[in-house]
Amino acid sequence: MYRLLILERNLPTSGTLLTSLRGRDQFILHTCDIVSAAMDEVQHGRYDVILAHHPEGRTFLVSLRAQGIRIPFVMFSDHYDAEKEARALQKGADYYLWDDPVHLASLDSVIENLATRWRNEEQIMQDNAIMKAVLDAVPLAVAVIKDHRMVWMNDLMPRKLGYERYELLGTDPLQLIQGEEEHRRIDKELFTRLSSRGWGSVEAEIHRKDGSLLSCRLRSRQIDPADPSRGHIIIGQDISDYMHIRDLLRRSEMRYQTLLDQANSIVLRVDPTGKIKFINKFGEQFFGYTAEELVGKNMVGTILSARSRSGRDLAAMVVDLMRNPDEYEINVNENMKKNGERVWVAWTNKAIRDEQGNLVEMVSIGNDITDRMVDEKNTYIHAAPWKTAVLQNTDVKEEVFEAAYSISVELSREGREGKPIGTAFMLGDSQNVLDKSKQLILNPFEGHPATARCLTSPDLKETIKELAQLDGAFVVRGDGVVEAAGRYITIDTSQATVPKGLGTRHASVAGITQETKAVGIVVSQSGGRISIFKDGRIVRIITLNE
Repeated sequence: MYRLLILERNLPTSGTLLTSLRGRDQFILHTCDIVSAAMDEVQHGRYDVILAHHPEGRTFLVSLRAQGIRIPFVMFSDHYDAEKEARALQKGADYYLWDDPVHLASLDSVIENLATRWRNEEQIMQDNAIMKAVLDAVPLAVAVIKDHRMVWMNDLMPRKLGYERYELLGTDPLQLIQGEEEHRRIDKELFTRLSSRGWGSVEAEIHRKDGSLLSCRLRSRQIDPADPSRGHIIIGQDISDYMHIRDLLRRSEMRYQTLLDQANSIVLRVDPTGKIKFINKFGEQFFGYTAEELVGKNMVGTILSARSRSGRDLAAMVVDLMRNPDEYEINVNENMKKNGERVWVAWTNKAIRDEQGNLVEMVSIGNDITDRMVDEKNTYIHAAPWKTAVLQNTDVKEEVFEAAYSISVELSREGREGKPIGTAFMLGDSQNVLDKSKQLILNPFEGHPATARCLTSPDLKETIKELAQLDGAFVVRGDGVVEAAGRYITIDTSQATVPKGLGTRHASVAGITQETKAVGIVVSQSGGRISIFKDGRIVRIITLNE
């Protein structure tokens, strides 16, 4: 079922847009005949597609896009008008139709395709925002290592180590480990002694920028076991407090108890059945229980509900934790206070075993992260961190690369109107690129002011995606102004080397990036693969499942 908002002039004839949509079960219609009423509906209602058959339709569209409202918009007219179509698409319309039997017959599929794409895009953006927020909220340093280089990390990692992010990206993680012997020990534990689920684990001391040491527990596994070339994910947990507590425990049980009572973290000891054996003062105050109310009781039903609000089976999680404690060394889950309040706690768990290796108890240290959970409104998707190396020594601004990369991803996943599209973006050093290319068609961007040709403008995205169907490349200045579309690269590409299976578009972009300081982004028509070019070679390939 799709909710449609229709802005239509009051002309109830048989050929109007409203008449053609009435009586269709898959649509819920709401109509307005003035722009102010339609804008009020958008502000207070939830609509999948907006259709405008009205003299003020373009004014309505411009107002929506200026407010960042991205609901799919279809402009409808009485007859075909090429100039009206171009203006509508340039201002951010998603489709243009006119009143004839052929277009009325396709109206259903146009609306369904636009609404489905919109819903999918919203879900993808929300999922990415949630994942980023979670990774930045949990008290874990997370990084991706590929080819002995750190290619991505969350916000906590450089902050914990005293670095700026740019100082660590692209560097060898060995700089954080002192001595060849220590390096071999960590490698052995992380990459050869793996659990049944592919995780390696080791305790180590990592060097901060100021030379001090950070005690941490590292865990690692391949991002994709079927494709080792994609690298490893590394998770680091600061266990300085835990190490300190463990050392004090060895020295004196009394001093250990005092420290536990003064700790600003929850300290919990649980037997293999899930019954609580000990909780420190901080934990008592946090959950609202006394130790007498908790000791001897199962976690489930006291500090854990059987299921979280999202439906996660927490009772089953506790059973699995005790069976496979090594898989839960670091765990984030929803907990429950005595008054029923739900809270999020990040747990560091340590299995205590007897001489035969049997689990005796679990020692857990918890930190409240409730106030750092997800802001679902933060839906901006960033390109991957490797872009820093790509943009080095070019005049291409980061936000310009982000915009071109984002459009390329959308084209690779969706194509245009269901059809795969291949295209190319040449970013930066635009005058040299223009000198080494020529127009295949009249340049659609010529004569327009620079402010109307900025790639980072949301109003231009759909126009770019529409023009991507034309042959040739886009030429974009480093500051984001689009100089041309439909550009044919005229340089000799015989010296360009590209992998087998890639065509002339890839060879041309490889050739021109060899002779200029431009960065090239190519979307393959077959398979939707994205190739990033710099200095005459492919520096990264992104596939649809990445």
